[in-house]
Amino acid sequence: MPDPAVEFELKFLVPRRARAALRAALAERGAKPERQRLVARYFDTGDRRLARAGMSLRLRREGRRWVQTLKAGGEAALARFEHEAARPDDMLDVAVHAGTPAGERLAALLADGEPLAPRYGTDIRRVVRRLRARGATVELAFDEGRIEAQGRRWPVCELEFELLSGSHATLFALAERWRARFGLVIDSRSKAARGDALADGRPMRAPRRAMPVGLAPEACVDEAWRAVLDECIAQVLANAIGLAAAGGVEATVDVEAASTRTAAGSHDVDRAEQVHQLRIGLRRLRVALRLFRGWMSPAPDEIGDGARELHRALGAARDLDVLEQVVEPALRRAGAPGMPAPQRTGPTATVPCDPAALVAGDAAQRWLLSLLAWRDGLDEAIAGNRDAEPPAPTALAAPARRRLARWLRSIDADARRFAQLDDAARHALRRRAKRLRYASEFVEPLFAGRRMRRLLARLQVALRVLGEWNDLSMAARRYRGGPQADARDWFAAGWIAARRDALATQAADALARLAKRHPFGKR
Repeated sequence: MPDPAVEFELKFLVPRRARAALRAALAERGAKPERQRLVARYFDTGDRRLARAGMSLRLRREGRRWVQTLKAGGEAALARFEHEAARPDDMLDVAVHAGTPAGERLAALLADGEPLAPRYGTDIRRVVRRLRARGATVELAFDEGRIEAQGRRWPVCELEFELLSGSHATLFALAERWRARFGLVIDSRSKAARGDALADGRPMRAPRRAMPVGLAPEACVDEAWRAVLDECIAQVLANAIGLAAAGGVEATVDVEAASTRTAAGSHDVDRAEQVHQLRIGLRRLRVALRLFRGWMSPAPDEIGDGARELHRALGAARDLDVLEQVVEPALRRAGAPGMPAPQRTGPTATVPCDPAALVAGDAAQRWLLSLLAWRDGLDEAIAGNRDAEPPAPTALAAPARRRLARWLRSIDADARRFAQLDDAARHALRRRAKRLRYASEFVEPLFAGRRMRRLLARLQVALRVLGEWNDLSMAARRYRGGPQADARDWFAAGWIAARRDALATQAADALARLAKRHPFGKR
């Protein structure tokens, strides 16, 4: 039975083409869904204390009654603490949440007397239907409306699945059936997160970069495992919805341009960075699976395989972005003849090169939902074993030290003969260096000190050089000489070859420094 103070839900954006069919489905088989109009104001301090703490405070009119709601929890989490209190009118009173964990956190945030004020609002028309399946009761809420802040508006069209009773597995199975039927797109963003961004004038779908995991120095393996996974999944989900929604799933009517552009003011640059950050998130997830292999129960094959396939499929778009934004501008600066824009088609493209359509597609969305179900199952397994004697925790530092030292030795062995490696071996070495970098970043707090900072800095230098070398290797396949080559192709091929040779020398030097005075003990 779910904790009544905890809201466990899945949320999906509804594509425009599926909305009429979804409305009809909510009323099929004689169902009489409940219809509501929900008008809410969200409150925060001038310095966004609640938003920065992952909390939201809402006063909402539901028909003729007023309800005040406090929510707390990470934006990427499926389960959030929720405390509701009926109010006689539209006056906010934070004291009604006293005695709850989130209420105490709220009181601490406001202890200095900083006032709360309305920051943004929502106007939603909701259709609600309850479904029963395999002993579970799930509430479906179809929301259509808008978020409003500072004269800007953002559309809302989403379907929420909230578990009222029964198992999480039933909720995921039901959500998957509706997702496949209507082409729904997973969205981890709350209305509060979107409202806060809209009020601030920040991009609603900004690329999400990797963030520190923040492990304690004495972290044990199982708690570190879940924290690392949560960070990787948060990065993947944020960039996946950014790409999918920008592709037309989320309408952008009546929204000021400042809310939809990056600082650079370019949709293309934003999309390219989102693809890049999604691929980084997928790579970090795969590194996490590899780092904790043998220490925790393995993930199902579909998790690692799906991350690899999506990463590979997005590579076609990433390669073209690099050609457009990096390689060809460099060639023009070097004096190359006119460089036409790369074409997003070709015999080497095994998947569509439209990243928005790819991420919003059935295969990617099915994998994302299975990823969330697997991650949730880890917590469910722990909750189901609360009465059992817990195993003694294993500190992460010692096994991580041994594993990362072994990975570093492998890199060092190939670095010593870098000049003799062919392109395939150099590319494999780059992947192993990336793996070491991401894994080291995960566990950095366990090895805090100058040596870890030095290793990460050296890895960054080596990977920057190897990354440029790899980009030029990809570009070299486009500008091969031959009977059909023109002056532009010959110029590009020669410039790329010379630059790759120089980068190979720099890469060898950078890699040779990695194993010097590293933080993982004796070699």
